[in-house]
Amino acid sequence: MSEDILNQLRKKRNRSTVEPRQDALVPKLQFQTELERQNSPQKIISVTESDNNGVTPGDTLTELTSELERYPETRRHSAIVLEKDLDQELTRFCKELGITVEVFLEAAWTFAITDNVLLEKITVEAKRRYNQRKRVGQIKRLITMLNNSSKN
Repeated sequence: MSEDILNQLRKKRNRSTVEPRQDALVPKLQFQTELERQNSPQKIISVTESDNNGVTPGDTLTELTSELERYPETRRHSAIVLEKDLDQELTRFCKELGITVEVFLEAAWTFAITDNVLLEKITVEAKRRYNQRKRVGQIKRLITMLNNSSKN
């Protein structure tokens, strides 16, 4: 009985199809015309170097690797915790510009370190926010402790 249900579900399932991906970095294979395929179905002609501007997968890999080396290396830091409203505002702002919050933070830092007055203002605000977060953590911890002690 369950096998019949499984088969019915499989028949009803409609999966959308996706167009095959065209990868410009890998040489494409050219297929013979329909008439040639009928005469010799297993014969496939690959794109010649002149058709692909002389670029082979090895050359492409080398070029990409050397280009990658010209960019700064990145490293995952940690999850960023932000005030709820500020997070929504910053996320919306970055989304409108087509950038990530992390990239915005990087750019802001590169400008801030070139201006000592701006860096000092940012540092004062950061210390204020840090102390506020510490106090919030202490209050939450105390509330939890008091709630747990009243249950006992």
